[in-house]
Amino acid sequence: MEIRIRKAVLHILDTSVGMPVLSEKELELNLEIETFLEKHLAKVLEDDSTRTAYFHEGENRVREYCERIVAGEDFLTISTNLAAEFYQIMQNHVEIPPADLLCCLFEADETKYYGVLKFNYKSNFIHYVQVEEELNAVTLIRQRTVLPSESQRVEEAFAVNLDDFSIKLIEKEYEIDGEKQFYLSKLFLNCHFDLSAREKARLIDKAAQKVVKKYCGDPVAPLARLKKAVTEEMDGEGTVNLERVAQAVFYDDPSAKREYLEEIRSAGLDQPEVKLTEKITNKKFRNYKIQTDTGIEIEFPADYFNDRDKLEFVNNVDGTISIVIKNVGKIINK
Repeated sequence: MEIRIRKAVLHILDTSVGMPVLSEKELELNLEIETFLEKHLAKVLEDDSTRTAYFHEGENRVREYCERIVAGEDFLTISTNLAAEFYQIMQNHVEIPPADLLCCLFEADETKYYGVLKFNYKSNFIHYVQVEEELNAVTLIRQRTVLPSESQRVEEAFAVNLDDFSIKLIEKEYEIDGEKQFYLSKLFLNCHFDLSAREKARLIDKAAQKVVKKYCGDPVAPLARLKKAVTEEMDGEGTVNLERVAQAVFYDDPSAKREYLEEIRSAGLDQPEVKLTEKITNKKFRNYKIQTDTGIEIEFPADYFNDRDKLEFVNNVDGTISIVIKNVGKIINK
């Protein structure tokens, strides 16, 4: 994904100071700063934890700001007003962490976005040089306003597509009015969202484990079938058909299949097909790990299950199970 930053401004929203420090000039961009911001913005658009969100109908301040930017109004003025409103929410809810707020206009694959990165402060040590009796003394001091590095994922951010006003959203729960909630979508953006790819994958797996535990004595075979079915769906079409997955896992038990589909629908996967990413599929479903009661762990590709040229589970007459790994060319020590 090619990202090009057109404008950016950085505001300091540190509630411990008592007032925001709102920049009156745009950020001067150079190659180093652009690279840093581009990497964070790419994560907002592509991360498995990113949700796709949509503004609620009716009056909406953030959508209004974005519409005014599309109409050609001043980016700096709008971003300053947005940051001031964000700071007011932070002041009203002290659990929201202080941060630097980066507002920007950028393009990604020819789509224009208005992006906001909330760089929550990290606490870390830095060196400090002081002169004591004409001698340099190097010590360590704690710096409490360190920003996340470019290799880390920003905990809170959003990017509004300026063509259709859909939102790419990363957020975190904080205690608001006595309960944990997503304040960014609820109090600031006033939007609703789809589940992220990571959340969808977790629900597909968690629901299967729940139903397998209820209906199946041995969980190994049905859970291996789940992983194999999901990876085959992704390899074939890039989306996962939940009906076909349920049929593959519970082909011999209509009641279990029906309960599994009901379980994932009630959890929020109410469409016949869901989109996952290759990254989350590989991480969650490509391999299967089992552990024996003797302490041995084995991890193997999910499609090896039931492939007797690669792997075989043998039920012994004494009730134990033997696992035979076949046709191995060499063993690599890891």
